[in-house]
Amino acid sequence: MSNLSFKYRFLKGLIKLTGVKSFFSKDKAEIISKARKMMEKTKVPILSHSEINYEVKDFCGEKVVYISHKKPTKKACLFLIGGGMLAHPHPGSVKTALKIAVESGRNMLVPYYPLCINYTIAEVYDWLYPLYKSMLETYKAEDILVTGSSSGATLALGLVSYINALGNKAELPKRIYASSPGQCFTDKETVRKGRILNEKDIILHVSYMEIAESILTHGKNMPEYMLYLEKGDYHGLEEVYLSYGSDEVLYAAYDVIKNRLKEHGVRVISEIGENLFHCYPFFPVVREAKPGWENMLKYHKADDG
Repeated sequence: MSNLSFKYRFLKGLIKLTGVKSFFSKDKAEIISKARKMMEKTKVPILSHSEINYEVKDFCGEKVVYISHKKPTKKACLFLIGGGMLAHPHPGSVKTALKIAVESGRNMLVPYYPLCINYTIAEVYDWLYPLYKSMLETYKAEDILVTGSSSGATLALGLVSYINALGNKAELPKRIYASSPGQCFTDKETVRKGRILNEKDIILHVSYMEIAESILTHGKNMPEYMLYLEKGDYHGLEEVYLSYGSDEVLYAAYDVIKNRLKEHGVRVISEIGENLFHCYPFFPVVREAKPGWENMLKYHKADDG
């Protein structure tokens, strides 16, 4: 702790004062009630950049931000921004997506996908799959990088299992960048690790991971892979860049997710940010998080040859 920069120590204290973690510690009814109020305030930002065509389009009843380079490129990224399946992307996250697009050279799609306050997790995948298929009409599968943060990273990995469960009706993406993917915590060992990490986590509360299943399923039976990434079928996926902060609750699931990927022949690149927080590569606001941001950009760099 003594090696942390003053700015980071100040940030940790500030985040604790905001009470963001307390939101995830409440019971199911209160979490959903507050999430519905947040959803009513959802605004898709309208951004611009000299090198970019920026459009917001409707797709199957939801909004999708299309960030395309004016200079044609064959490379693209499907960026699934997290929010615990409870909240749509904040405007700042879409600004980050635009920055990644500009610096990486990739076109980018940012969906405001359906949320589990109104839909089951199965319905979310039912919506996401056609969006991914629509990208295959323009890009080759090997040119699409699927990127996810938090629950968006869970969706990115789960999409592979969804496609495999359909029987290869669409070509799989080859690479995924997954920052802090999570899953429901029911396994005793995962719960034990999560409760220990809960003391260090400044953003998430382990109790949310323990009740997440009831929120995602709405009491209905769902395929296990939609709730537990460690139950997924990743055959055909080539590589995953997996990142976690060592001080976040979701790090409790790192080993089981990594091992499952490797069991299915996936190359796993692991980055564990020592003393760092949830999804730190996308928030390089302190010195300690900046290497994660740089590594993430390098992984996204488009090379059209």
